[in-house]
Parts: sequence; structure tokens; C-alpha cells
Amino acid sequence: MNKTSIEVVAEMIKWEADEYRKKFDGIKSARERELKEANDTYKPGCKALLDKIEQINNTCDSALTRLKVEAADRALKDVEALREQELERVQTINEPLLAKIRAIENIPMTTLELKAFSAKIGAKGDYWASRALADVAEKNGIDSTEIGIESTYDTKMNILDQLTDQLNSVFKYYGTKDVSERTKVKFLYLNDDIIERAKQIYGGKISKLSDSQKADRAYFTVRTQPTDIGKGVAIANVLRNAKGEVRNMILCRLAEDKTVSSMAAEFSGRLEEIESFRNGLAAEYRAAERALQNIRNTKDKTIIEQTAAGLEENTFFGDMYAKEQKTNIVLYETLHGEKVQSESATE
Repeated sequence: MNKTSIEVVAEMIKWEADEYRKKFDGIKSARERELKEANDTYKPGCKALLDKIEQINNTCDSALTRLKVEAADRALKDVEALREQELERVQTINEPLLAKIRAIENIPMTTLELKAFSAKIGAKGDYWASRALADVAEKNGIDSTEIGIESTYDTKMNILDQLTDQLNSVFKYYGTKDVSERTKVKFLYLNDDIIERAKQIYGGKISKLSDSQKADRAYFTVRTQPTDIGKGVAIANVLRNAKGEVRNMILCRLAEDKTVSSMAAEFSGRLEEIESFRNGLAAEYRAAERALQNIRNTKDKTIIEQTAAGLEENTFFGDMYAKEQKTNIVLYETLHGEKVQSESATE
């Protein structure tokens, strides 16, 4: 079996979608030309014209069906080849390599140490070595994307399902009169951003987890360490690469947890930052979270503006509110009194 990759398969699926749109338009244009020609040639309403119109429509429908079937068959073959390749990797176990990982699995370590270890043993490309290293990373609060750990088999299969579902949606809805679906087919399904994100997630370069889920996982890693030294190493690791909302959420959880001692915080090198959250920043952040949730639950512009005004001095609310306005269409429309316009889907 020839080797393939998510880069090849994702780009192939996008190509099939683009080609289908192009050829679909070509077939429809040819149909319109032939219908015009028939109407110019035959007497209106005569049997010859009706027969010709039926022939033209049948030819068009057959061509579109053939186009769809052939494109789907090509895409399915490439997707199934990648599925089989991934399944074979999951079914292959390199015991000597896993033994090396088991030798260090309970040792507290930093991101750089784990990256160096992974490179030394040649773990890249081995599925179960990658999974074992992911477990070690999680125990130490290390983001697996920082050490090149691939995604799980389930995640990969889910990505392939999503890509094929979107391709099927292109086949099903391209040319539809439904404005909503037509817009998605033309500008959303299998666009460049979706293809790139699919490749990144499949390869383990970015996570599918939400900010809250990332913070929960990081906090749980710290919480489950049995010693202050272990907690300190875990805190240092989870905060080393955490940014923005994820970092604030982690710091809130650490500040609110009485089992995270000052010794563990000091050992992590983050004592001052954690103490600042214990001394007021955590309460501020929680207040901003609650206010933002209240804003999401109302469409009353006056209440929203009053809520925002009441938190002008809050350290976190301004950035959180600005981000929410960029991603929450309902909030934007409530505040500005206008619909968010997407690119025209007219043909």
C-alpha cells in the first residue's frame, strides 16, 4: 500500500470540491445555452420543443450524477487509504521503545527535558510511543503540542469524518436555492482555513480543546501531584506556555485551591503571580466571567451597556468583552443594531 498523509488527503478533498463546483457550473451553463437554442429553434409549446427540453434536462441530470459519483469515489479511496494506514500504525507495538518511556514515566520533568528525551529515543512516527509520551506530558502539565506528540487515532478519524461530511455537503447543496446552505457551500465548507486547521489538529500541532478544557486539564495535572516538588514542577510546566484566557483560568484555579501550598508555588518560580490572584485578581476574574455570561444571556442593549460600564475598572473584563464582540454575532447585532453581512452568495 502506497503511503499517504493528511496533507495529501486534505488537499485532495479540497481539490475535488473545487473541481465539482467548477464542473457543476459548466454543466449548468451548457444546459442554459442548449435550452435557449431549442427555444429559438422550435415553435413554443410544440412537441418537438418539449421533447428537446426533456432530453436536455435528462442529459444535464445524468452528467451531474456522474460528476458527483466519480468525485466521491476518488475521495473515498484516498480517505480509506489513510484510515487503513493509521489503523496499521495503531496495531503495531514497539515494546523496546515503550520500555524506555516507562523508565521515566514517574519522574517529574520539564518541557525541554521531555522534548530532548523524545528526540533521543526516536519516538516520532511511532503511534504508541507518542501516546505514552502524551501521558508523561499530561502528568507533568506539559502541553503535548510543544513536544510534537501526534493526535489520537479517534481525533484523526473524526477529522477525516468532518472533511468527508463537508465534501458530501458540497455535493448535496451546491446549486441549491436555499440561501443559507448556498452561502456555506460557497464560502465555508472546505475553505483554506478549515483545511489548514484540519491538517494542524490531525498532526497534533494544535489542540481541539476549548480554553476552559485546557485550563481544567492543566489544573488537574497539578492537583494530582502527590508532593510539593511535583506540584511545583507541574505548575512551572503548565504556566510556561499558557497564554491569555487559559493562563488566567489556571491561575484562578491554583489560587482558589488551598492544597497548593506556598512551598509548591515558590518551587515553581510563580509564587508572586499566584499570590496576586489569591489577593484579589481571582475574584476580579470570576466577576468578569459572571458578567460576560449574563451578557450572553440577554438581548437588552441597555442592560449590556450598563453591565459593561460597571466593570470598567476590572482588570480582565475589557479584553474579554472585546473578544466576545468579535466572536458572538448575536451580541454584535444587539449592540450595533445591524446584521452581520457575509459575502454575497448570489451567482
